[in-house]
Amino acid sequence: MLTLSAVREKIFRLKKYQEPLEKWVFPIILLLYPLIGVAQGVDITDTTYSLGNYEYTGNLDPMWIIATYIPNMVGRLFMALPGGKTMLGMNIYCSFVISATAIVAYYLLQRWMPGWMMFIGEIIAINLCWCPRVILYNYLTYFCFTTGTLLLMHAMTDYQVTKWKFVLAGFFFGISVMVRFPNIVEAAMILILWYYEGIHKNSFKEIMRKTGLCIAGYLIGFIIPFIAISITYGFEAYPEMISSLFSMSAEATDYSAGGMAGAILAAWYTSFKHMVIMIPCMIVGSIMFFMKPGRFYWIKRILYIAGIFMLLYYYYQESVFTRSYFYYDSMFEPAMMFLICGICFFALGVTRVLRGQASERSLCLACLLIMIITPLGSNNYTYPLLNNLFIVAPFIMWMFRRVRQAAGAKELHFTWKATYMAILVLIFFQSTIFHYKYSFVDGTDGTERSALIGTQELPKAAGMYTTPENADSLAELSSLLSKEGLRDKKLLQFGNAPGLSYLLDMEPAIFSTWPNLDSNTIQKFEDAISEFKAGDSTELPVVIVNPNFEGEVTADKKYTMLLDFLETLKYNKIFESDRFEVYAAR
Repeated sequence: MLTLSAVREKIFRLKKYQEPLEKWVFPIILLLYPLIGVAQGVDITDTTYSLGNYEYTGNLDPMWIIATYIPNMVGRLFMALPGGKTMLGMNIYCSFVISATAIVAYYLLQRWMPGWMMFIGEIIAINLCWCPRVILYNYLTYFCFTTGTLLLMHAMTDYQVTKWKFVLAGFFFGISVMVRFPNIVEAAMILILWYYEGIHKNSFKEIMRKTGLCIAGYLIGFIIPFIAISITYGFEAYPEMISSLFSMSAEATDYSAGGMAGAILAAWYTSFKHMVIMIPCMIVGSIMFFMKPGRFYWIKRILYIAGIFMLLYYYYQESVFTRSYFYYDSMFEPAMMFLICGICFFALGVTRVLRGQASERSLCLACLLIMIITPLGSNNYTYPLLNNLFIVAPFIMWMFRRVRQAAGAKELHFTWKATYMAILVLIFFQSTIFHYKYSFVDGTDGTERSALIGTQELPKAAGMYTTPENADSLAELSSLLSKEGLRDKKLLQFGNAPGLSYLLDMEPAIFSTWPNLDSNTIQKFEDAISEFKAGDSTELPVVIVNPNFEGEVTADKKYTMLLDFLETLKYNKIFESDRFEVYAAR
């Protein structure tokens, strides 16, 4: 009789191809795979907002520049490279940050798991990277987080103590704080060192010695950029930035600790509710496997798998996941289910239940900490976690193998094994198509990105594909500004189109290209526009308003201030469409 063991044996015959694939083919694919979609989408919100921050670092609020200092410097470096002045060039350069993170995880995790499993896990991790690739404060965070964690694991598990690895691990966690200030919470990863040393019952002195090496590296990683910031902005700049970030939550309630924690917990709760229906399905399956034990081997399995397909169809009908691969709902809930399975495996693995080695138990703890820490400091629910699965995704697969081995070959265990495999196949399938189809904001309503932008229409976006409507509206706006002779003026933007400064190559007129955000205070906006005085109209900026600024608590009050500003300084509306309003002083 053909059994699962026999099928596995046939698959193992392909093992002779494993070494060359793992050595040459998989790393090359991981290097190039993130480049898929680099020419897709011209988003005028977060994507071009970040590009504008890199280009106009000297014109914008130092608080945000300092809070994300290293990404801004790396972004400016990329812009100095050939092609870096264009959106396409920046997409290409920034994609290699994702490649680097995946390749680091691929090589360093092979101490504990096979390369083919690592490769599949890294492909899933890359597929789920929904955030625009040019937002370097996210992807450099994940690079530092991944590299620091795995270097610490290597330092802990080396047969001989390698001091430099502890220092280097600390260095990456320290420099991560200068990538994005909320990354300071990543210091909690020192818990995996203490946990590992505790399992081995090492002395307190030994634990503190290794901790001290990590702290030394952490301080080095923090101090080097801090000195650069202090030289440029003054020694009081960094403390003032921290103070500003904490005071910001008074107006931006979604950035408060309570607001962010509530959003994260709500996302987990919703996904768990969707999975609860699996429990009675597995119970029914277990009853079936109890009947006539040892008989009807394949019939039982085929019936149970058919039931899983029915469950997946139910999820599809209820829009738990969709075929709208141009939007997040195609992959978000399957990804969360995959992670909830991972939490179960890690919770078992971190204890003695599976009788795992100290290194494996510590990696389980590391994955749990990554899942807790990554969403902190963001108001995007658990979406940031989906961008940072370079360690978690492959290790979920490994821990499934470990739990499966510990459970044994009893028929009863087929229920949860098959359910997990269904989720794994679903997330791999959904996320792969999502990776090919998705572009941030642009075309998320299903409109095909069929319009190619040329160098004459919008030089910064030349070579990019977007929707015809987006291409036409941006080309129309660019043509108007050129026709009116306004391209050499500064630009004051309001609404959810902060990328216009970058795309139109117009210097920002105030501290931010996205002033309607709640994170930019009312007082700061009022102070900025009050600096412009009536008189010489040649010194006044062009004002472009995108009427869409819903969801921001302080936006209406700021908009009223802006209208008063336009009336006081005698601005004229020279253009209006369903997307943009353009005002110029005459």
